[in-house]
Amino acid sequence: MMRIISMMAMLMLSLSTFAIKITHGPYICDMDSTSATIVWFTDKPGLSWVEIAEPGDDHFYGKERPKYFAKARGRKLANDTLHRVRIEGLRPNCQYRYRIFSKEVKQWRWNNNIMYGDIASSAVYRHEPYTFKTFSCQPKDVAFLILNDIHERAADMKEMCKDIDFSKLDFVVLNGDMSNYVGSSDQIFKGYIDTCVSMFAKNIPVFLNRGNHETRGAFADRLWDFFPTRNGEFYRIQHVNGIDFLFIDSGEDKPDSDIEYSEVSDFDAYRLQQMAWLKRVQQKGRIGKYPVVVFCHIPPLLQKWHGCYHLNETILPELNKMNVSVMFSGHLHRNGYQEPGDVQKFPNLVNGNVSYLLCRSHNGKLEVERAEMNGKNKRKFTFDLK
Repeated sequence: MMRIISMMAMLMLSLSTFAIKITHGPYICDMDSTSATIVWFTDKPGLSWVEIAEPGDDHFYGKERPKYFAKARGRKLANDTLHRVRIEGLRPNCQYRYRIFSKEVKQWRWNNNIMYGDIASSAVYRHEPYTFKTFSCQPKDVAFLILNDIHERAADMKEMCKDIDFSKLDFVVLNGDMSNYVGSSDQIFKGYIDTCVSMFAKNIPVFLNRGNHETRGAFADRLWDFFPTRNGEFYRIQHVNGIDFLFIDSGEDKPDSDIEYSEVSDFDAYRLQQMAWLKRVQQKGRIGKYPVVVFCHIPPLLQKWHGCYHLNETILPELNKMNVSVMFSGHLHRNGYQEPGDVQKFPNLVNGNVSYLLCRSHNGKLEVERAEMNGKNKRKFTFDLK
């Protein structure tokens, strides 16, 4: 009898050991006033979905919740450990509760004959569900945090942000060079994603702006999968509460032919592509109605390297036509500031690698506080939202 019990116990342990597990996330990205994308990872492939509950005092289990699946081009995705669920049709300025699910695909035998296994999900029985709040579709004060050039110093990032009240923020921008290079998914998780999830990203959207170090490494071409965008590019316009946040992908800092890049860089052409895109969005009136705030990892005028020179030739002339309120950059690993002038007609505030920028809009102004570890060396800036 004891032998049977022992065997059953071993069997149960074996089953629990091999059940599908959520390994990283969830985190929220690519949010606007009526939609959001939720991303997470499992240790085995699975069919994944998100259940959404609108605001209320009822329990998440109070009724059947609508399901949103990870899907693309007419198919629900079930053969990956990376799960991206796009949720559309939400109400502006509304807080939602959510829960994530992944059902293990144990065997994909032929055609669509699939044998499913266990389900992994976030808890809502004894724990509060995750939440997020969509942006307003009307002009409204906005608060956000900018981090850059962390270079996989996740512990330093967490210590630097220990006094930040993330519940009062609308979003967080990772403005480039969060990694040293992108060699694997584990490197991204350990370098910054897991720490962002633990601090804020389950509930507050995170917007990635690619830096030059994120263009390097065997896994660099998969980075977009971790931070998907609606236009399929890292450069984009993110409208939040009456401000157009313009993300520029500044690419690499050295010439494409540099020996360091092993013949895989083509960023001069990529910056020309962005220049053409900026011309189109201006011609179509997609930008210009609201104040414009720019994120660009490499500062066009504050360093005498090829990437800066080429940004100066391609991107900067188009930005000068937009009445930009301010640009935020990084890359230099030191703080810097460029006053508006003839070549660059707007201010550029450069954040170092041991400080953050805490930004709040109010009464037509963008107030920025720059601070280092333990709140040291604080300095404040104010920019007109034109």
